[in-house]
Amino acid sequence: MLSHTSAKHIPAKRALLIAKQWPEPASTAAGRRTLDILDLLAEAGYAVEIGSPAQPTPFQAKSGYGEHQIEVNESSFDDWVRQLDPTLVIYDRFMMEEQFGWRVREQCPQAMTILDTSDFHSLREARHQAAKTGDALNLFHASAEREIAAMARCDLTVMISQVEVDLLKQHFCLPDWQLHYLPFLVREMPDLDALPDFEQREHLAMIGGFKHAPNRDAVAWFAETIWPRVRTLLPEVECHVYGAYADHAMQRFHKPKAGLRIVGRTDDALATLARYRLNLAPLRFGAGQKGKILDGWLSGTPTVTTPIGAESMAGANDWGYPVSDCPDTFAATTAELYQDRTAWQRVRAAGTRALSSGFSYADHAPQFLARIEAIAADLEAHRNRNIWGRILRRTEHRAEEFMSRWIETKNKLADSN
Repeated sequence: MLSHTSAKHIPAKRALLIAKQWPEPASTAAGRRTLDILDLLAEAGYAVEIGSPAQPTPFQAKSGYGEHQIEVNESSFDDWVRQLDPTLVIYDRFMMEEQFGWRVREQCPQAMTILDTSDFHSLREARHQAAKTGDALNLFHASAEREIAAMARCDLTVMISQVEVDLLKQHFCLPDWQLHYLPFLVREMPDLDALPDFEQREHLAMIGGFKHAPNRDAVAWFAETIWPRVRTLLPEVECHVYGAYADHAMQRFHKPKAGLRIVGRTDDALATLARYRLNLAPLRFGAGQKGKILDGWLSGTPTVTTPIGAESMAGANDWGYPVSDCPDTFAATTAELYQDRTAWQRVRAAGTRALSSGFSYADHAPQFLARIEAIAADLEAHRNRNIWGRILRRTEHRAEEFMSRWIETKNKLADSN
């Protein structure tokens, strides 16, 4: 196991993030969300470490936190995490809890554990399947069972969407004391007077990493269904699509003569969006809060989206226009806001109100830290309430552990032959 930092001089509080991918805040909303939480913990006095089995990338955050390359199905992790001795362990996807959770419980039984889903993965997957097949939404599938089990095994699950908190309580019977709502954290509201105004902007923008299935679908749907309608209404206007990891399948929508350009990644989403008159988020499935919409609001760029995009960001009547996934309505709204300065300003102001009312750092950060401290102060009593988590941690329910041990043994045998 390679480590970029030493575990010497361990402070009273140490937080370890076990991440599926190294955080890339300029590439994904999930990366930004992860750094929100780590920065919050650092400000509260935690020494922060990040461990990931993923290969480093040139776009990962230069966070200044400890970085450790860890390996799946490898017992060297056990010795390392025991020496690190974290007081708090965060898994950024349920798959990370499956792969490393049992090892953390063995080596650091007193470490408080948090699952940060970024979005409710199983809900996104179910919506994706329904969009592909046209079948009714099925929430109760194999991935949901795995994700709910990971939630039950952890001391707290942090959700970025209040809609998903309610769904977990109502449909999956998770208790309120195991869940905590924490949205994107905005420390400073944008100064609209300092940002380009209506006349200083032109064209349309879309933004979102192409490793994310909802973004890929949004671009395809927009290019094939919505853009021809918009182009008819706004024949001189272009749409520029930004996003990291644009592969050949996405590049096929790059048609400059038709006004649609696949531009690729941008290092500064806010500066980029501030040049455009409108930000488009035509999402047909997905979950969680939408970083692309948050960026639109922060850059003073009115955003046109669908009900899926609007979910967990603001109420249905808080957008300044009728939110719809009808291609004709989406195109008509885009054309109206692009041409009508008064309507554009109305929607811009609605975005600023949504920011201040739902995403304030001052409103949410202290409650999150207080929740962690309260659970950690009486961790044994908290765990005693969680009977299903205790059951799932019993030997007969530890399939992930036994599979991991089998793979490790198999790999060692192969290496010795």
